[in-house]
Order: sequence, then structure tokens, then C-alpha cells
Amino acid sequence: MEEHCQPWGSTYSTDYFQFEEDTIIDGFVYKKVWISEDETYQNWNFYSAFIREEDNKVYYKHMFGEEGLIYDFNLNIGDSVTINNPRAAGEITLVLEEVDSVFTETGYHERWQLKNNSYPNSEYWIRGIGSETGVLNSSTGVFGGLCGLYTLLCLKESDELVYLNPDYETCYLYVSVEENDGENASPVIVFDNVSKEVHIKLKDNTSNSVLIADISGKVIKQFDKANEIVRYNMATNPTGLYIVVVISNGKPATGKFFSY
Repeated sequence: MEEHCQPWGSTYSTDYFQFEEDTIIDGFVYKKVWISEDETYQNWNFYSAFIREEDNKVYYKHMFGEEGLIYDFNLNIGDSVTINNPRAAGEITLVLEEVDSVFTETGYHERWQLKNNSYPNSEYWIRGIGSETGVLNSSTGVFGGLCGLYTLLCLKESDELVYLNPDYETCYLYVSVEENDGENASPVIVFDNVSKEVHIKLKDNTSNSVLIADISGKVIKQFDKANEIVRYNMATNPTGLYIVVVISNGKPATGKFFSY
């Protein structure tokens, strides 16, 4: 899943990546990287990129670029590795700080936490699967940014589900938020990452019904007589995408926000 930042809010889309068809470049055997953007992943296009694995290390390269190391699963706690992912902002040295485990469709897998003290975000690798920011996106999340993120939704091998992200429980997510004007304009939604509180500013101070639901449609909070600004703390709810529905004078308006 990729977040796309817009002036009126974020939209979300899903890309499928597939690795198949051997090709030899400079004496190394790579798999071609293919991409599909439709939900049924029937239409594939060559991504002009290649990936190869050797000695528990994974390398990635663009068509006319140098390859970069994106994984090294030979580390012990305290070891460092320099990752040079062509998809990331630059080269970065990471230190393996902790190893725990996550439950997947095929049992428990090791999860590695790697960090660079110059950046606040950690990098997480799941052994046999890849980065929690996406198989090709190793190290991209460490650099952070004002907006935008990648998230691994699922992984399949030979069409068998190996990993499903428990925060989303779907392999495909597409959300488009359009800027609305007029009587049913979308509410202004601000999420405070420090307090974990969402602020929903309503267009007027008349009595409104406000619902907050997860992406499956399950209502997690309802306000029956809201006016002006609604505040709700999301700290006890999982990270993920949430939907806000405001009903004013019998007419609904919707908005979305991402809770970190």
C-alpha cells in the first residue's frame, strides 16, 4: 500500500510486485520485477527492475543503474550493515538492535528491528518475507518524511498466502478522497500523532451525528449530538486507516484519516 499526499487529504493505492523470469546481467542471475495495479492482478507490466538473492543477501537494481544491497540476514544483534536501496533516499547504515517474532499464515517468523541513531524511525524485517514497508522498500521508512508511507499488506508464494498484515487483513486497498464543496462538504480531520487524538471539525454548530469506523466498516465510536469540533483518542485502537461519517440534516459527508 502506498499513501499519496494531496492538499485535501491522503489517498491510498495498492501495487502488486512479482519476481519471475531469470535474466543474466554482468554474470549474475536476476529475477525480473513485474508490477500490477488492478485488484485481481491479472495485468502485469515489466517494472524495469531486477532482484537477486545470494548467501542470505538480497540485491535490487533498476534497468540502467547499479545494484544495491537491500537485505542481509547474516547479522547478529549488535552487527551493522550498509543498505543502499535504489528506491530509498540514499545509503544508510543500520544496526540490528532486537529480534522478536510475528505470527504469520505459515507460523512464527523472526522479526528484526534495525536502527540508525540519526533517525527516529526503526526498520523492521521479517525473515523469509521482507521489510514491513514492502518487500522492495527496505530502509525507505527510516528516512521518514512529512507525508507518505509504504506498508506491506501481504505476501504470497505460488499463490499461497504466507503473510497477511493484521492491521489491514486485505491484500488490496484503494481509497480515493475527493475534495467536496457545498452542503455535504467533507469534515476537516486532523490526527495528532503525539496525543493520538483525532480532531473532526464540523462545518457548523448544529446537531450532527458522527461515526468513526475502521476500513471494514465496524463502528468504533459514535457521537449523536456533536457540534463544532469532535475529539476522540485513538491510542487504544490499531494503527490503520479510519473512516469518518458526519450526518447533518439527514445528509451524509465522509472523510478519512490514518491513525499512527
